[in-house]
Amino acid sequence: MPPTNGLRGCIPIVVTPFADDGVLDLHSLEREVDWLIAEGASGLATLAIASEGYKLTEAERDEVLTTVVQATRGRVPVVASADGAGTEVATDRARRVAARGADAVMVLPPYFVKPDAAALEDYYLRVAAAGGIPLMIQDAPQLTGVAMGPALWAKLAAEATLIQYVKVEGTPQGPALSGAIAASAGRLAVFCGWGGLSILDALERGAVGSMPAPNVTRLFAEIQDRFAAGDIATAEAAFAAELPFLLWSMQTVDHSVLAAKEELRRRGVIATSHRRQPALALDDVALGQLGRFLDARLT
Repeated sequence: MPPTNGLRGCIPIVVTPFADDGVLDLHSLEREVDWLIAEGASGLATLAIASEGYKLTEAERDEVLTTVVQATRGRVPVVASADGAGTEVATDRARRVAARGADAVMVLPPYFVKPDAAALEDYYLRVAAAGGIPLMIQDAPQLTGVAMGPALWAKLAAEATLIQYVKVEGTPQGPALSGAIAASAGRLAVFCGWGGLSILDALERGAVGSMPAPNVTRLFAEIQDRFAAGDIATAEAAFAAELPFLLWSMQTVDHSVLAAKEELRRRGVIATSHRRQPALALDDVALGQLGRFLDARLT
């Protein structure tokens, strides 16, 4: 069975704040941590794709994680991404995030060179052993081009007790979520990824939580609370009310990151919405659409 005191609920992806010159803004990051916990986050995820983790130096990755862990002060668990194009890169990152206080590690497969099933198995088992903390497999085939699936995840969970979670981001999510739970005989706990667009389906299938953008933390925490209480109609209505914004935000990763950063900037949580390069530049029409969404959300 999945760990009874493990990860669950809404675990938003923490955006990494930068000053306008691109330097890390750790004071804004500390405010973001406090704000997310106040919004109802059950945990925090950092160094992920939507954290712009791939734009950070190794020293900056350590600095960001240390800041998040210290600002969290044990109030909720911290999940840190630790993957890489090579197994040695991922194992080194897993060791470092564990040493800096992460409670779990989230790991994409390597995707520069597409691994076969045997290579994937070796990769995940070695990363789990290196980190020594619970591991979440992150399945995002639309981004990585690497196909995995419930049979492999279940095999990994049976071989390494630290492999306890799967964040499913592929589409359609439903069969993969159900398949992961069934194939692992309940050893794996599953999370709804890809912006939480499949949250209602995921919860019905037994998902333990979601990992959306930080600016919608309260929404997804409330949806899961309502669903757990049996108030499905209210959960559905809350999701439907925000669906146009969620769909707009999930056009690309950069739409989602900018939407989250700009909303947090307007709320006074972070100082700027600066993104490091490379970043998709939204045109004037898209920026106008985002502005109207945020005007409505903040009134």
